[in-house]
Amino acid sequence: MAVLALGFMIMFLGLAFMGLPELNRVLKLHDRALWDSLQGSKASFISSFDRMTLFSWTLSRGFENSENIDIQYAGLLAYKRATRVKYIILAGISLIIIGSISALTGL
Repeated sequence: MAVLALGFMIMFLGLAFMGLPELNRVLKLHDRALWDSLQGSKASFISSFDRMTLFSWTLSRGFENSENIDIQYAGLLAYKRATRVKYIILAGISLIIIGSISALTGL
């Protein structure tokens, strides 16, 4: 059960660090059209998923298609951070799976 709780804590820690504020700021400053397309809808429930859209765009290296060097540089820095966060989330999910299996088998 402790492994399961640890997995949830690690996963939520990764989700908390999922935001990329510097890339968000640079995109808003230099390419407003792209920033608007990544922000999507302005509804309150949907706006909580805006971080996920920017996060997945960064992991897919969408910043490399930009002509602005500031966006490319901020995107590269954000890509490094997003990669670390991705592996933190995956470690948390792995611990949740291991903890669930061990709880079901009684280990």
